[in-house]
Amino acid sequence: MPSIYTTTSSHKPSASVSSSSSSISRHVSADLSGSVYLIDSNGRMLNLPIPSNSPRDPLNWGIFKRARAFFAMIFYAIVGLTVVQAPSLLLQGLAKEFRPQDTAPFEIVHLISAPTFFMGLGAFIWIPLSVAIGRRPVFLLCTVITLLTTLWAGVASSFYQLLVAVSFLGLAEGMSTSLVLHMVIDLTFIHQRPLFIAMMWSVVGFFNLTIMSFIPQMTTGIYWRPFYYLWTIPSAFSALFAFFFFPETYYMRPAVAFNGHVLVQSSTEKIRIYEDWEEVPGGKLLPETPSISRWDGFTREVRFWGTTRGGWRAMLSCYPQILLCFLNPLIFWVTVLQAIVFASMLSIGETYTMVLSAPPYNLPMKTTAFVNLAGGFGALLALPLTALSISWVSKRLAMGNHGVKDAEHYLPAFILPITTGIASSVLYGLTLHFHLSAFLVYFSYFLNSFAFIGLATASALWVTEAFPRWAAAALVNVFGLGYMASFAISFAIRPWVENQGYLAVNLEIAGAILLVGGVAIPVAFWGKKFRGVLEGRWSHWGVWEAGALRPR
Repeated sequence: MPSIYTTTSSHKPSASVSSSSSSISRHVSADLSGSVYLIDSNGRMLNLPIPSNSPRDPLNWGIFKRARAFFAMIFYAIVGLTVVQAPSLLLQGLAKEFRPQDTAPFEIVHLISAPTFFMGLGAFIWIPLSVAIGRRPVFLLCTVITLLTTLWAGVASSFYQLLVAVSFLGLAEGMSTSLVLHMVIDLTFIHQRPLFIAMMWSVVGFFNLTIMSFIPQMTTGIYWRPFYYLWTIPSAFSALFAFFFFPETYYMRPAVAFNGHVLVQSSTEKIRIYEDWEEVPGGKLLPETPSISRWDGFTREVRFWGTTRGGWRAMLSCYPQILLCFLNPLIFWVTVLQAIVFASMLSIGETYTMVLSAPPYNLPMKTTAFVNLAGGFGALLALPLTALSISWVSKRLAMGNHGVKDAEHYLPAFILPITTGIASSVLYGLTLHFHLSAFLVYFSYFLNSFAFIGLATASALWVTEAFPRWAAAALVNVFGLGYMASFAISFAIRPWVENQGYLAVNLEIAGAILLVGGVAIPVAFWGKKFRGVLEGRWSHWGVWEAGALRPR
């Protein structure tokens, strides 16, 4: 096991350590951010980063404590995403209460599209804010916003109040589509991330879409206020679960003593070895003050406010890094691809109700809503196929690279979602153009949900592992800008269909997915070299590493 620590060491290690690592020392990939020695010579997966002895270290928590934290995140994500998407199935009742003159200059459909924009905006707020005050206070704040604005939406006396309420709901839900990914990374070892990130997207997607398919039965399609009254109950539970089940996961891992040496874990999850504490940058930190009682430990865990070591200055440093990530072509192409695949989902989501309720299908609203159930099963299937395939392929590639895992080993994970995303758009366009079986509409959304979950998982892994120093900024770009771009696209879907027809629109979307997704091929061949160039040129922007994969 000591051999893993020498891949980035700039200090002379012991003889035993150096001899055991001689087989990998010649691999320059281990010195590049995004490349980590993860599999030893016996084929054993290493648990990296190394947990500390601190009870505050999420990697040191027991299985039940970590399970409670995941449950709190998943439950809130389901609650928040469902209430944000509910207006799409309440339009009949909303249109009956709010006439065109009551909504001017807006339209009823803006209740569906506005939250999407604010979900993207939320990423620009919640991720940098978590760098300043921690993950837990941001999580609690979002659950409270969701609870209060759900109640407000139910009692809204005008369309404008309802529009503001659903916009705040979207803003709070933006945490679940961006910051939660960072929280998952806080709680997991490197080799566990494909499974747990896929689990977050897949489980949330399944339950959200399943609940969505039954909303018309809950509201009879006409009375929309009871839904918001009812949904304040799970919203209240999500706030309670966040308060009691989710401790702070933002943790700056200290240097640790090991076999007579000092091991320092960097923001890129590499290990540096020092002979003694005097050589360690910053010196030896004072140990944490232990809890004097169980009650003292509990009160420390449930406090709802604090600041990180970097504080507000670290938060402000995120925004220049966000701009640099936007200009980074290795991140920008993922952002564009994410937006296009989400546009393909909007192409189905904004039109299937109208199509299935009209000739030749003439299906009732309660039946068309089950398109969401098909999407839910697509999201659920993405969990085993995405997680297992990413883990297996990345492990095989790392073993072929003498145990060194490169960020490029995650690029094959884009193949399956790109393929199914293209198939979904083509199938939907052909079905509507030639009036094929309604079953194919359901199956198209099944494939589309599968593609979206797989792509979201692959995107999160690629951008955070390829540029670990700017993990927070990279997630803001992919999931913040991606959702904001999809908001703009949502206004174009219906005019686009009216001008060109369903077949042409969906074939163009499929072509765009193929074109942008094809960027992964040259990235796979030359991405590592280009990453090295960018890391060298932009290294001065990595001074502030509070938003890194492992905060420093």
